[in-house]
Amino acid sequence: MFSILVTAIGSFSADIVIKTLKEAGHKVIGCDIYPKEWIVNAYNVNSFYQVPYTHDKEGYINSIKNICKEHDVQYIFPLTDPEVDILSGIKKELQRQGVFACISDDQTIKLCRNKYLLPKFLLEQGIKQLIPTKLLFEVDNNHVQLPVFIKPVLGRSSQGCRPVYDYKEYETLKEVLNGNENIVQPLLNGNIITVDVIRDSKTDDVVCIGRRELLRNSSGAGTTVEIIENKELGNLSAEIARKVDIIGAVNFEFIQTNSGEVFFLEINPRFSGGVKFSCMAGYDVVSNHLRCFTNQPIDKKVIKKMIIARKYNEFVTSLD
Repeated sequence: MFSILVTAIGSFSADIVIKTLKEAGHKVIGCDIYPKEWIVNAYNVNSFYQVPYTHDKEGYINSIKNICKEHDVQYIFPLTDPEVDILSGIKKELQRQGVFACISDDQTIKLCRNKYLLPKFLLEQGIKQLIPTKLLFEVDNNHVQLPVFIKPVLGRSSQGCRPVYDYKEYETLKEVLNGNENIVQPLLNGNIITVDVIRDSKTDDVVCIGRRELLRNSSGAGTTVEIIENKELGNLSAEIARKVDIIGAVNFEFIQTNSGEVFFLEINPRFSGGVKFSCMAGYDVVSNHLRCFTNQPIDKKVIKKMIIARKYNEFVTSLD
């Protein structure tokens, strides 16, 4: 059994990650930027630590290293994008100290996080199901074909994403936004499909569990989903995972238009906020993610098609 540090334990995926690891007998240390009383899962881990915000990079890294040293941590499960970005940059340094950050390598993380370079790379690799993507400065006011979708090159959780239907709004955004830090894509209407993808880089085996998002919140997380089986989508996801050199569990997003066409949107190089949906459908994403870093073969996919709705519970964490 291992000593595992799980970060951002107030995030969507934390509950199933902690529960699965503890049921397997692992010692789970949790951390978050908020105090213990604000985080229900802080009471579900063996030890909890409040750590600095990730924009204090040095302070954050030092806190993580100190926690790892104090608890003889062997593996780290980072659950949010900023933490993945930081820890991927020191992944080799941590590994020399006997600590394995359970994420893809740094160059893969950087590619996944760049919403301009990633589709260019995939197109060069022969992937065709892509939305035409340009930097904002590359599309002038006279040649833009509305409606379009504008989003940050390095965005996360749907922050800064906006559909644009009006020429005056587009002109204003061109003046206000940094043209090198935002992309423009044709606006497509349809259903978002999220695919939890698990790749064992040693054997090159890939497992894909797809779900159609029936309801979605403003942060881009599905709240009611339908587990689906789509062989073509699974094959496409597996091909992309191999091209990008994914290690472990991540999530891909696609959009299926009203005509049935599927287009790739993005890769989040971490657990999806709805990873529990895949676990409920019959595939233990969390344990198989760990296997990708412990030289154990991952399970084959066995899932059930179903519709799953998420609800929220309230807990008292402090009482005067």
